Amino acid sequence: MESQIGYERFFDPDDIFFSTTDAKGVIQRSNRTFDTLSRYTRERLMRSPHNIIRHLDMPAGVFKLMWADLQAGLPVCAYVINRAADGLDYRVFATIVPIPGGYLSVRTKPMNTQTQEAVQAVYRRVRSREREFAARGSSRRRVGELGAEELTRELDALGFGSLHAMTLETLPHEVSALVSAGVRVPAPPAVEGPVTQILTIAGQIERETNLLVFQLEEYLRLLTSLAAAKGVMLDVAGRTESYARLVGGRELKMADKADAMAYQIIEVSEKVTPALRGLPERMSGLQELVLELRFTVALMRLLTLMVGRFARSVLDGSEEEPVGSMNDLCAALDGGFAQLGPLCKKVEQGVADMDSELREVTPALDRAVIRLRRWVDRDGGGKVSAEVLAEARALAERGTPEVRDLAALAAECRGLHLPFDEELISQRLEHLRSLLVEIG
Repeated sequence: MESQIGYERFFDPDDIFFSTTDAKGVIQRSNRTFDTLSRYTRERLMRSPHNIIRHLDMPAGVFKLMWADLQAGLPVCAYVINRAADGLDYRVFATIVPIPGGYLSVRTKPMNTQTQEAVQAVYRRVRSREREFAARGSSRRRVGELGAEELTRELDALGFGSLHAMTLETLPHEVSALVSAGVRVPAPPAVEGPVTQILTIAGQIERETNLLVFQLEEYLRLLTSLAAAKGVMLDVAGRTESYARLVGGRELKMADKADAMAYQIIEVSEKVTPALRGLPERMSGLQELVLELRFTVALMRLLTLMVGRFARSVLDGSEEEPVGSMNDLCAALDGGFAQLGPLCKKVEQGVADMDSELREVTPALDRAVIRLRRWVDRDGGGKVSAEVLAEARALAERGTPEVRDLAALAAECRGLHLPFDEELISQRLEHLRSLLVEIG
């Protein structure tokens, strides 16, 4: 149900826009929500450029960045203000993905209002600067380029290093809020037929991706805790290097027990320190993989939701081209699910490798600390200064208990499993396509 306040039109979470365009952005398909809320007739929308609904308050830089990502084969999400044919504004959260021959877009009611408001404040500032650039004589093309630079800086200040980073972060929250608002794949009717089967398959995919979402949130929680310990790992690496510095720095005689212990401490330090220094980067890489995986799952949930809606429209006649639209959605689902399997494997392998490394590092550090204590008890063989001995004693007493806590987090992470059956999903999509052929 729509409503109007001032010059803005509002709509419900259940009102979801759909359209496809060719490679140049010319509209090929739309759904009834788009037709109705844009106030354009279907005849007017078809074969028109999608920017027919562009609002003058939207920065040119947004579209410059969006096109750059789309042409690079990346999906794009953004908060967008549109202008309807009757002059009213309406705001959407737009998700756009490449499909063969063009692009597919799903627009929803923005649910994460805090992020939406922050981004729209950025838009106002960037658009104001763009108008200044234009007033100074910059061409439209140059205004877009300068606006893109300004927008990138502003997004970075919000914590998004790029438009793609914002895409990865915002869609999962928007889709989760949409689902929480009760927007789901419609239930299949109590009759037999291809539409019932399509709705059944869409419902199964929806439930399976819900399980993935839960596990991915657990992964992110644990990996965020591990990544936050970057300073701890670098500090432990520095202390481990100090072990070697304090006991070494002179010729060691293996016949001497203190020197033999010093040699063992140096050996552990040389092995463990590079591993500790490399762990933060590996954890950041894993975190990025999980964010990409979480985004892909959210995208699959959104596209599956649209398949269900178009399937229902076959029964009630509410859409003009439901089968063609579902075929386009299946093309997008194929691409997304093709990425999902490899991403799941990469994440699970990365977590297993990190857990294995920490399981090796933890006992090695324990051994180094024990030997350092014994070396101190022997006064370093009587060959070091009191200052060196005091520093070594303080380090030995401190130990490295932090690493054990990190190892426990990594082990907990490894205990998680991503429930994704690549073969089963492939079979379901194949069945879905055969049902569309039957309906068509």
